[in-house]
Amino acid sequence: MMVLPLLLTVLPAWTQDPARLIEGIEPVEGASAAVVLHQAQAAAFGEAAKHVAPSVVRIETVGGTQPVEPGGQPDKPRFIVAEGPTTGLVYSADGLILASTFNFVREPVSITVILADDRRFVAELLARDEVRRLAMLKIDAADLPVPAWVESPAEIRVGQWALALGRGFAGPDCSLGVGIVSGLNRMSGLAIQTDARLSPANFGGPLIDIRGRVLGLCVPLGLDDAPIAGVEWYDSGIGFAVPYVQVSRSATDLAVGHTLRRGMFGLELDAQPGRPPRIIGLRDPSPAKRADLRPGDEIIAAADQPVASFADLRRILRGHTAGQWVPLRLRREGAEMTREVILAVPEDIGPPAATAPAEDPSTR
Repeated sequence: MMVLPLLLTVLPAWTQDPARLIEGIEPVEGASAAVVLHQAQAAAFGEAAKHVAPSVVRIETVGGTQPVEPGGQPDKPRFIVAEGPTTGLVYSADGLILASTFNFVREPVSITVILADDRRFVAELLARDEVRRLAMLKIDAADLPVPAWVESPAEIRVGQWALALGRGFAGPDCSLGVGIVSGLNRMSGLAIQTDARLSPANFGGPLIDIRGRVLGLCVPLGLDDAPIAGVEWYDSGIGFAVPYVQVSRSATDLAVGHTLRRGMFGLELDAQPGRPPRIIGLRDPSPAKRADLRPGDEIIAAADQPVASFADLRRILRGHTAGQWVPLRLRREGAEMTREVILAVPEDIGPPAATAPAEDPSTR
């Protein structure tokens, strides 16, 4: 009979009263502690969702075409992206709405945001963060309810409750998926991982804690750079949410219409396991060529972090966007040196400057 008191000690203050925990639920006479515990959990989840629900919006899009992945065929995408409603989250009281880039991979011709109170607004897609898979919309509204975020990474712990909210389905209430935080600093530090079931209907919605605070924004993230990478894991128990520390790094740019894209060096690398990546070719033009990187150079550190393998380099650079300066520590003919390289978008990268061996080439 001690299970219920133990649960109450970890629930927020507004659920400490057992009578409130089962408000609206008719207790079963003679119910076991397990039944009462289940009632308490259900009520606590519902209360947490109520705190955030006014800030969760429905996004409807019209038009657009199926995205084509690199090397794919226009009529055979890996995943058929539906035109159905998706989810967003109020980011500021003056009409900024945060969502997932997945919601707009079809390049829709019109976007409508429906607030929790059923008001409808035509939305403008301001910009996207193609690295963190975030998108920022703007609607002509004021005094919108802004949810509280968990801003400190130290407050997010593996094993804590995690609830995924969405408005991609019909009805006045948010959909609710229940799970836990199953991993931290996933996808090269860009996201937290949850086993709460995520789907295209709640991409762009919040992952919240038991106190009704936003842990992160739910987005699909995968192992490659394709626009819809990771969506194939939907409803699998492998889901990701971008936490505040990452959202805050791009929100200011997105709010002023600055799209963030993955940055590139313009290098071809020998990526043998167990050793630092070695440059075997340069693109021309490219940031690498302008920074005087040369074939034969080994990259032993990037962004002030040691690089022992190609996997290290990819992990370090995954969160960097075009336009950012990245210091590289190189080993050249036994001597070490540092070069500052400004990352570029793919359109600014030229063809190979010279023929190079085709050993796992990478433009990272």
